Amino acid sequence: MSDIVSPLLQWLNANPQWAGIATFIISAAESIAIIGTIVPGSITMTAIGTLAGAGIIPLWETILWAILGAVAGDGVSYWMGHYFKDRLRRMWPFKDNPGVLLKGEVFVHKYGVMSVFIGRFVGPVRALVPLVAGMLGMKPLQFTIANVTSAIGWAPAYMLPGILLGAASLELPPDIAMHAILVLMLITLFIMLCLWLIFKILQLISKQTEQMLVGIWNTLKKSRYFHIATVVLKHYDPREHHGQLTLAFYFLLTSTLFLCLVFYTKWIGPEHIFVNNALFHLFRGIRTPGMDNVMIDITLLGQKQIILPVVLVLFIWLLVTKRMRAAFHALALGVLAAGSVWVVKHIAQIPRPWGIFFSPESFSMPSGHTTLATTVYMGIAFIIASPMPQKHRWMIYMPAALVTFAVGLSRVYLGAHWFTDVLAAWLLSAALLMLVILSFHRQREKPISLPGISLVCISSLMICYAFYYHYHINQLRINYAQINWPTAEITLSEWWKKDESIPEFRVSLFGIPSETINIQWAGDLKTIRSTLLKEGWEIPPARDWISTLHRITDIKSSEFLPLVSPQYLDKKPALILSRRANGKKKLLVLRLWASNRTIRETKRPLWVGTVGIVPRSYSWLYRKHRGIEITPAVIFPNQAAWQHWEAKVIVLPLQMTMTKTIDQKILLIREK
Repeated sequence: MSDIVSPLLQWLNANPQWAGIATFIISAAESIAIIGTIVPGSITMTAIGTLAGAGIIPLWETILWAILGAVAGDGVSYWMGHYFKDRLRRMWPFKDNPGVLLKGEVFVHKYGVMSVFIGRFVGPVRALVPLVAGMLGMKPLQFTIANVTSAIGWAPAYMLPGILLGAASLELPPDIAMHAILVLMLITLFIMLCLWLIFKILQLISKQTEQMLVGIWNTLKKSRYFHIATVVLKHYDPREHHGQLTLAFYFLLTSTLFLCLVFYTKWIGPEHIFVNNALFHLFRGIRTPGMDNVMIDITLLGQKQIILPVVLVLFIWLLVTKRMRAAFHALALGVLAAGSVWVVKHIAQIPRPWGIFFSPESFSMPSGHTTLATTVYMGIAFIIASPMPQKHRWMIYMPAALVTFAVGLSRVYLGAHWFTDVLAAWLLSAALLMLVILSFHRQREKPISLPGISLVCISSLMICYAFYYHYHINQLRINYAQINWPTAEITLSEWWKKDESIPEFRVSLFGIPSETINIQWAGDLKTIRSTLLKEGWEIPPARDWISTLHRITDIKSSEFLPLVSPQYLDKKPALILSRRANGKKKLLVLRLWASNRTIRETKRPLWVGTVGIVPRSYSWLYRKHRGIEITPAVIFPNQAAWQHWEAKVIVLPLQMTMTKTIDQKILLIREK
């Protein structure tokens, strides 16, 4: 293969002006049926990406030519299939290999229009899908949309490894650049493998459950005492009766999980659940004013004053159009969601998290916004999608699912709910939805006008949203504003003897004690900063993609700061300085945070921090990193600097485990 690719790359290197045309031809040839199985398009596109990343040929023009070539290649294959139709079966090479076309037909029948998009990235059917799509009579407009959108994703994806390798070669030695790309590709493949395994396991479980429930349904029909269950769970289509039993099974399973989650949270307390604390601290640490506004806008999509009027308008419209059953099922979505949230909250009485200016007075579990959004939006999506072909329903369900997920995420981000509150809301909504669907499927319903119901729902939602937003957005921004941890004053003597109210651990981004506090410094931050800069400490350079690459791939990663900045009291460091130690291989980093303590006598703030060697990215895979010994000499190599400061090292026993205690050195520094 290199015998073919290498001369081409050498020619492009010498003639970069022809790179666009060459990329177009290779991309198009790789996409044409039969020819695509001969041309090493994937390898060649990656190689061309390397030249683009290195700046030898223009990057964006090359990507554009690759996209156009992919569109043209699939277009040629489609029109060949559209022109020859079934005559293809009698033509070479399909006449001697009928199974080749059969595989493509099975794939197109299974995925419909999406087969063009999916097939672009699937090797075995890569060049056959457009040909078969034309042969089977797929509409030109549908094919063109799928063709263009898939090409826009395919060309950059195939060229990306080469682009990264070429760009890295400009800044890194060739061996390190290649190693970095290989590590990134392995990480990507590992993630894809995990997702594929999860999908296959869930698919297997679903298949086995389906077979088991079909057997149970047949048994219930023959039972003298339990056949009443088959009457209650009947489906308007006799072939789908067991599907009702499947829904009933998942309703019982989801309801059981919901009740177990509520009882567990009530028993242990939401603040003592690891995932709650982890996400609570994570979002407090990454909140920004701009993202706060976005999340407030999203969370309004679950506001009851917005959703319930939409349900009422939909109910009235369905009554006017004489769709009585659909109207009452739509009304049931809102009534069941709002009613069940009120009941569960007052029974469980689980408190909300701390941390926002004005927390709602109602209890926390389940999240009302998430329950209403999930139940109503997914329920309306079901009413709209139920008469549609099954392979097209995802186009209705996907937007509704994304909105409900975003609403749940916004509640945790804003600090209005624990994660378990949102999880309970999703479980409760799933149970309510299955209950409504079980009832809806008992009788056949005529298809509801898709433009009509869409117009009613979207227009009423926009009107209610705009009205509520106009009158309440300013107050909501105040209510959801994040408040800081409380501050306190301590005397100099109390601190100098080690104030026990200051934690011995710095808390990680997820709220886990991860590193011991080994510096406490009382003074003005500007003075501290200027003093350290004079002593050889430096302000770390701004992060760039080279340092990011080093940290991700663990190549000399200890010479660069970690990607995620550690936190204390859910805040990033107020000061970060670094210095080379032991030559240029080891990097020392010093971080200081506000401790929310003030020295009473001097009115100066107290800063807490850490100083230590930057560990490798994956040091936890090999051995536990040990911090350096903290002495005044580490902070001030020049002893003359001590003329303005007084320092001492105190030793405290630090409980690492139930049986292991170590001596922890903490350096205390104050102005003389």
